[in-house]
Amino acid sequence: MGSVVYERRLNLPAEKLYSILCDYPAAPTPDIKVKLLAEGDPEAGGVGATRLMTVGKDTIKQVLVESNLPQSFAYRIIDHPLINDYYARVDLMEEGGSTLMRYQADFKPVIPLTGGIASAKIKSSLVKLYDSIDKHYCQGE
Repeated sequence: MGSVVYERRLNLPAEKLYSILCDYPAAPTPDIKVKLLAEGDPEAGGVGATRLMTVGKDTIKQVLVESNLPQSFAYRIIDHPLINDYYARVDLMEEGGSTLMRYQADFKPVIPLTGGIASAKIKSSLVKLYDSIDKHYCQGE
């Protein structure tokens, strides 16, 4: 098994950050490409929504599996060349006008003994995503 842990504070209220991250039909920022593959259940906060998201050169297929606006959400990555059984949970804790984002994911690498490589690649994509959110939504706030 492999895992990824990432934590970051963003100068946004939790509800705004949640809406940026969990609006599956829309790209979170202009730097990221999104293609909606299936709509989710609007009564359940979009659970079941499936999208292809491209961050840099990496494209991942995500399915929203849990939605708890604005405190947390969870998703699975399916159909990825480096990983299987990927489950990620994101917790958002608002403090003042900013939000502490805590990301925890567990997965099984496709190729045994490559969990460290996959973890580094995943973390690099997360940093790009949150750097882009910071650039487009938090600068000057």
